[in-house]
Amino acid sequence: MAQILYVHGSGHTNEAFAEQATAFPGSDAISLPGHPHGTALGDVSEMASWLAKYARFRAAVPAIACGNSLGSAIAIEWALANPSEVSGLVLIGSGARLRVGKQIFDMIDKRWPECIDELVDLSVAPQCGADLRGLIRGWHLVVGQATTRQDYAACDRFDEIERVGEITVPTLVIVGAHDRMTPPKYAAFLNERIANSVLTTIDGAGHLPHLEQPKAVNAAIRAWLAGLS
Repeated sequence: MAQILYVHGSGHTNEAFAEQATAFPGSDAISLPGHPHGTALGDVSEMASWLAKYARFRAAVPAIACGNSLGSAIAIEWALANPSEVSGLVLIGSGARLRVGKQIFDMIDKRWPECIDELVDLSVAPQCGADLRGLIRGWHLVVGQATTRQDYAACDRFDEIERVGEITVPTLVIVGAHDRMTPPKYAAFLNERIANSVLTTIDGAGHLPHLEQPKAVNAAIRAWLAGLS
């Protein structure tokens, strides 16, 4: 089985996929440059090129790319740019286009770090506990204002509406039932356009189901992997 490479979302670190990295031995949760170490990259295509180089260096190709939000955009871009290096995709809280509302940029620009709690609220289901909210808040603080804003700007520029149907590798699309950042209709679009795809909706989760409901997400990934073999 190919190695799974996990790529986190905006303002997060590799700790976002700690539950999955533990559940699937040999997989690798990655921190993007600038999260917090190094210099953050400017757009999704640069990040996808960096991920491809990382995977080649680690002799992990072909790999299964699993990403959340920004990380899912990176996974999609890598699969489109280098299809022979990606044997499967797991897209969590994803879309073929990831527009970001002006209010989010205004929050980051004018009310950092006070706005972090609001960013967390937008990302999780109402029943999400205080401990997890605090963990996510801590990642934003560590990653910082500039890189978090740059992440959201990269998402806002990402648009593969016209090309996502070119993806042919097996794909698992996962969406939280209460996702307000990339609503379930985004996941349905991916499922319609990617021929070899499966759609799973996770109850009790928002934009971060891998964090909010890790057991359900891990079970979905495990069942999908079993189908591949």
